[in-house]
Amino acid sequence: MTNESKSLLDSFMDWYLVELPKIDSPAVLFHSYIQYLQSLGFDIMRGNMGTKTLHPQVETLAYLWAPNSQKELFDVQVNSLFHSSSFYEFPDSSIRVTKFRLGSIQSSQFTASPIHYVLTAKKTYYYQFDSEKKGDYPYPILEELAPLGGTGYLAVPVIQKGNSYAFLSLLTKKPYGFNETEVDFLTKSLNLIALKWWTFIQSELTESLLSIYLGKRTGSTVYSGKIYLGELENIQSVIWFSDIRNYSGISETLSPKEVIQLLNDYFGVAIPQIERFGGEVLKLLGDGILAVFPYKEKNKLVVGKKVLLAVRKLGELLTQLNQSREKEGKISIHHGVGLHSGEILYGNIGSMDRLDFTVIGEAVNLTSRIAGMCGELGKAVLASENLAKQIPVRWEELGEHKLKGISSPKKIFAISEKKKSVRESN
Repeated sequence: MTNESKSLLDSFMDWYLVELPKIDSPAVLFHSYIQYLQSLGFDIMRGNMGTKTLHPQVETLAYLWAPNSQKELFDVQVNSLFHSSSFYEFPDSSIRVTKFRLGSIQSSQFTASPIHYVLTAKKTYYYQFDSEKKGDYPYPILEELAPLGGTGYLAVPVIQKGNSYAFLSLLTKKPYGFNETEVDFLTKSLNLIALKWWTFIQSELTESLLSIYLGKRTGSTVYSGKIYLGELENIQSVIWFSDIRNYSGISETLSPKEVIQLLNDYFGVAIPQIERFGGEVLKLLGDGILAVFPYKEKNKLVVGKKVLLAVRKLGELLTQLNQSREKEGKISIHHGVGLHSGEILYGNIGSMDRLDFTVIGEAVNLTSRIAGMCGELGKAVLASENLAKQIPVRWEELGEHKLKGISSPKKIFAISEKKKSVRESN
């Protein structure tokens, strides 16, 4: 390391240690770093940080920085495997956070890029643009960036435990690009920035994964530190239990692949509707769904009506799904839904080495047993007396029934066949 490079790095560390406590997100960190480079005269016109993720729908994500005067840089090499994006606006620049679907790492666009090279070779890559250049560029992205006034392009791999897991790249319009001392400084400082950036990303990924596997409310609760065995709370909730009618019989006639497709078709329409109307799916139990719609005394009527809206909307979507499945020669999906309202225990149960965050209580068992009566009573949706009293809509009383595991007979209600909107009862 030259004296000049050491001086640059020492100054950077002084800045970094002062600014780091003020920074609360990966976007702000990247923006702050580039602003620091601008103050040193590096003339950055494009910056990009990206990494692989651990997410069932998103394989990679990238943070792309550009000055507001050159927002056309966001349109360079738009990826066909785009999943979603969001923008962070700053006074003189913007950062676009883009998520890419599964397959992005194998795409021809990625494999023919300098980023692929630095990640696989685990080496820094630098290209100096020549305004007089004729002929092909080493990589397509460089050919697209050349007309925008770039003079130098630097890409750096971030390596941990011998593996490349992230990258950072910078495009400058500084006359003659970056010199050797600057490349050395940028390589080292970018790696230091990446350590904190990755910490932010890991935190976001962890919360996202917990949300996917446990549900948004439960995932957030676990992430906040509620992780101790026996740590439970009493909550009031509408409990939802649904499953596919005659699932055992159906599964005997289908191949394992067809069974998985059937389950995914059902869950694919049911879960979004439960969540859309304020519910949280806690468990997928084979072909069944256990969900809760927590409420307080002041909003229990509103929550109850949302549950019924979710039931009816799901019924409509199942009809549409079955029309498509029947055209494809597939078996129709019919389900039974049991609903109940009551107090449940919500929290951690299990052993010291294996915990489950779930709901327990008599109310949960009762809901499951009510759902189990759908076939016998010939109804798609059944509810307890508690829920029927909570929501003043037209109910069909089906009398008292002895339920397995429940000591005394319980009144069961069905939604009236008359198509009356839940909103009409307001």
